[in-house]
Amino acid sequence: MRRRATVSIEGMHCATCATTIEKSLKSVEGVERADVSLASNSAVIEYDPSKLDFKVIAKAVEDAGYRVATERAVIQVDDIRCASCISKIEKELLKLDGVVSASANLATKMVVVEYDPKTVGVGRLKATIKDLGYTPVLREEAVKGKPKSRFDFVFSLVLSVPTLLLSMFGMGIPNIALILFLMATPVQAVGGRSFYMGSYKSLRHGSPDMNVLIALGTSAAYLYSLFNTFFAVGDVYYEVAALLITFVLLGRYLEDIAKSKASAAIRKLMELQPKAATVIRGEQEVQMPVDDIAVGDTILVKPGEVVPIDGKVASGRSSVDESMVTGESIPVDKAEGDEAIGGTVNQNGMLRVVATKVGKDTFLSQIVRFVEEAQARKAPIQRFADRVAARFVPTIIIIAVVTFAVWMLLGKPFNFSMIMAVSVLVIACPCALGLATPTAIMVGLGKGAELGILIKGGEVLENVRRLTTVVFDKTGTLTIGKPRVVDVANLSGIGEDEIIKIAASLERGSEHPLARAVLEKTEGMQLYELEDFESFPGEGVRGKVKGKTALLGNRKILKRFDLSLGRFEDRLRVMEEEGKTSSILFYGGKVAGIIGMTDTPKPHAEDAIRELKRTGLEVIMLTGDNERVAKAVSKTLGIERFIAGVPPNEKANEIASLQSEGKVVAMVGDGINDAPALTQADVGIAIGSGTEIAKEAGGIILTKGDLTGVVSAIDLSRKTVRKIRENMFWALIYNSAGIPIAAGILYPALVLRPEIAALAMALSSVSVVSNSLLLKRYKR
Repeated sequence: MRRRATVSIEGMHCATCATTIEKSLKSVEGVERADVSLASNSAVIEYDPSKLDFKVIAKAVEDAGYRVATERAVIQVDDIRCASCISKIEKELLKLDGVVSASANLATKMVVVEYDPKTVGVGRLKATIKDLGYTPVLREEAVKGKPKSRFDFVFSLVLSVPTLLLSMFGMGIPNIALILFLMATPVQAVGGRSFYMGSYKSLRHGSPDMNVLIALGTSAAYLYSLFNTFFAVGDVYYEVAALLITFVLLGRYLEDIAKSKASAAIRKLMELQPKAATVIRGEQEVQMPVDDIAVGDTILVKPGEVVPIDGKVASGRSSVDESMVTGESIPVDKAEGDEAIGGTVNQNGMLRVVATKVGKDTFLSQIVRFVEEAQARKAPIQRFADRVAARFVPTIIIIAVVTFAVWMLLGKPFNFSMIMAVSVLVIACPCALGLATPTAIMVGLGKGAELGILIKGGEVLENVRRLTTVVFDKTGTLTIGKPRVVDVANLSGIGEDEIIKIAASLERGSEHPLARAVLEKTEGMQLYELEDFESFPGEGVRGKVKGKTALLGNRKILKRFDLSLGRFEDRLRVMEEEGKTSSILFYGGKVAGIIGMTDTPKPHAEDAIRELKRTGLEVIMLTGDNERVAKAVSKTLGIERFIAGVPPNEKANEIASLQSEGKVVAMVGDGINDAPALTQADVGIAIGSGTEIAKEAGGIILTKGDLTGVVSAIDLSRKTVRKIRENMFWALIYNSAGIPIAAGILYPALVLRPEIAALAMALSSVSVVSNSLLLKRYKR
């Protein structure tokens, strides 16, 4: 049977692009036809679904150098309860045409799906999850209330306690078995309903989960008691059946509370945005919902109010507290033309802010979306837990059956053998294993967001743990990125002002920091006309000024045109040894002058470098400056190793070279300009350059420029991974020790009753979440 899929493709600009994609698609086994249209930027593909799925098609497009245009849906599924649920949901979603990736998270109860909207819609995604027996809701539609587990637990507790007391002290009461039956049955019907429903749905789809273990355990005790009540004479275990459900529900309730605390950081961020704002309409101030504000609207923000959207200050002056959004503890002064970020608090003055971003485009919304999606991404260590969970339930059922059979063969009565088997069923806890990684990631990433540190997921955390080397770009990362002209060497007698004017005429229109430094020096001057302009990236520029050839740049451009400084070489060397970045001006075929510029190191740069070295990491500076300047700057900052003379387009190659030495490298730089080097590094750390988080490259984004954030990011990542490993260790130890004890390996010294086994199972999950919550105490 053939299927047809229409996919949107990003990045096609010419007929050759379409041909390349078609060729890549047709090389995939199972693709019978592929027609790529440049006009619609899409491809129509016919393929055999028995041989490949949509992920393979998306990969073929990616291999050709392009990508399927996808959207992301974040779906809340509150009734996810164990690692088996995660595996089941992901597996079914990935079967759908148009789904590129699906990642479910047990801790956040969210499913992040990347899909092609031309092939599959959100409705189909939700319907697939619903068919599995869950209740999917888009994150935007989710309404938080008290967890249902609270009602179920309280209801079961009210009936279970008297059932236990009567079973212990009321055995002489007439018809006591019938009374116990009447008290335990509502617990089965109400408290146990979620287990029985969950078991039915999981078995219907051929993937038994934790609900099956609980349902089997409580049913065995309840049905055995029921038989002895109405059809035979013998012991009854209604209190076991009731308390088993009650203790498991207690565990779920405590787990829900702990998870709620774990996700508090994201909720806090989401609550920062006010519901209403004051909008200027003509001469009037109008109160309106924030959702109704459009780009271009002018908002009045009074002292003490929260800035509702991202925008630019049109008028007014004030200090703004940005700590909750960027982690910047010191209030930031705002005046006309400055950027205002939604979710920040205006402290003292009145501001008029023109909206530039609203709704899901605001910086705050981007942070929330970024962290939620990062939390849903699986860490490599989680794959181990997923593999265990896939086989866990069937294995436990087999162990329980073997336990029952062995005790029967050893001559123990039926009821004893049954109780031992039930204990095995209920003590086994795949939940602790399933929660070990996602809860630690959820708390760690949430804490990072509070501090202005955005981490893209578990894989980044594990790479940080292995780091040996941190490479810093110099300009704009270690330094403020605003060089100033501090020295002009007049070598030809034309005058310092003339040297600056000719240099600025060559640099006119450039956004390079060195060019801006020269242009700032000519403020108020009339620049010359420029002709025959040429640019040489990483070297300099050339053109005609006042009819003569002018050339401005570093030593590399001199080498390109076979030029020499001659007797002025010593003057250049002195400037470089003083740490000045120098631009040489040739005019009319002669050396006209040298312009020396310096860039101030960022506050706390030395502190950050010293702290990184203290933790055993090697620190390297990467710069386009020559050897002498690089040496002077690195000495000032306390960096022993530097790599000089590297143009922007070769930074990634230098990172690759370090990796070839066996180093695990983090690159710290500008999230947009240094994107290739950040992508090449094992861990890219982007110093946020604005409010466009989605455009930033790198596995970690620092929303403010303070370099101590690099230290905090690495430290927090390492502590989060340590928590994951602690959780995994205790979850494995618990199951490894608990199951044999429940099976009776310590008999007769210790016999573990099912209700105690259920309590132990519940507390094991709670302990994993509680251990993860300790990360909330982390301080910079």
